[in-house]
Amino acid sequence: MMTLNIAKSMCMTVALAAALTVPALTVQGGSVANALPTVEVQAGAAARSAPRLNGTFVGWVLNVSATGGKAYGAQPSLVQCWKDGDWATGNYRSNRWFKVYVYESTHGIRNPQWLFVHSSFVTNQKKVGRC
Repeated sequence: MMTLNIAKSMCMTVALAAALTVPALTVQGGSVANALPTVEVQAGAAARSAPRLNGTFVGWVLNVSATGGKAYGAQPSLVQCWKDGDWATGNYRSNRWFKVYVYESTHGIRNPQWLFVHSSFVTNQKKVGRC
């Protein structure tokens, strides 16, 4: 049964990547490719509406790139700012959260959202201002 579920999951991932194209990263009002720095957000990280743990979960960061291909474990994302909030332990313990433009499991690959992700799941961090 476990082998069947893994095989089914892999087929669904391949089918999703092959069948859908993710639009280029744009924000309402136009392209932002050169306006904000880019970071990488670990696939599977919790994306939240605020830098708090309770009642803010929106979805899981998807393992896709802006071109629709597999992101190899981290999604390239725009970063707007940071904010200190609830303490959490991901890859390390911190109360720092980044507001990033991500594709996540609730809204899917056609509707990226500005959401908060714990700093330990954001690599290639850039200097940005406080939210």
